[in-house]
Amino acid sequence: MENKIIEDPKERIQMLADELKVTVNGLWPLLGYKNHSVLSSIMYGKTKSITAAFAENAVKHIPNVNYLFLTKGHLPVFIDKTLEQVQQNMLDDGSKITLQQIAAKLDVISKTQIKILKKLEELEKNK
Repeated sequence: MENKIIEDPKERIQMLADELKVTVNGLWPLLGYKNHSVLSSIMYGKTKSITAAFAENAVKHIPNVNYLFLTKGHLPVFIDKTLEQVQQNMLDDGSKITLQQIAAKLDVISKTQIKILKKLEELEKNK
């Protein structure tokens, strides 16, 4: 069954809900949505595929869900811890850096530039 591809996005959503032991209607809060509209559009055929954005959001909220299952239908529905980490690394866009981290890095750069300028001034004086 692992080689089988689930073509129908509705079937993929239903399989995800079944694996999580919830109804499709109970799935949207687990995926971080404020209402059922995104899932309804898939289940009622208004959306013909599961988007990368939907799959990335699902992985963000349920890290062991298989991104390739959601987007392409490749089983299994869930992945093991090793693949989960690989998947997280692939989907990480680097946006987790905080403003404080940016400020700290800029501070280091600024101090380094000041040191370089002082060294250059010293070298100019010693010529």
